[in-house]
Amino acid sequence: MKPKVLIGVTGGIAAYKTADIVSQLVKAAIDVRVVMTEAATKFVAPLTFAALSQQKVITSTFPEHHTGDMDVIYPHLYPATEADAFAVVPATANAIAKLAHGFGDDIVCCSALSLKPDCKRIFCPAMNVQMWEQPIVRENARKLLKMGWHQIGPEQGRLACGTHGYGRMSTPTAIAQIILSSVF
Repeated sequence: MKPKVLIGVTGGIAAYKTADIVSQLVKAAIDVRVVMTEAATKFVAPLTFAALSQQKVITSTFPEHHTGDMDVIYPHLYPATEADAFAVVPATANAIAKLAHGFGDDIVCCSALSLKPDCKRIFCPAMNVQMWEQPIVRENARKLLKMGWHQIGPEQGRLACGTHGYGRMSTPTAIAQIILSSVF
């Protein structure tokens, strides 16, 4: 049986790099599902992830059509309750705060609240250096670590906004390898 990985895409410019992660996981024979916040869909179309994963992408906690499929009736529960690993890529400052404090106001955060206890939880921070250096952002990241989440990055480098410093998302290959090692 293939391991099941759920990728939560949030609204940061690094969202485009998540497509490469999904592609690498699919090539490694992983069953990959993707959930996206509304903000994430402004950076990358859900169709991109659907084509790469060969799975429907969930973008809302409210079903658009009332079919008998469990992920249509209960998108906040399925596929989250079946995931062996859940990775939030990129994890924006907003997403980290919501995850750290148990908010469930979007499909990514609702999915996090629905994970089974033994599901591996990973977050990959990506944001402007000034945002990453805010004490509240760092405190929220530490809170996730204390709750058993695994953090990948951020790395130092040139950021999309033109600044240089910590806040750059780790490479897709590094993230994919860590996800793979968490399910095998």
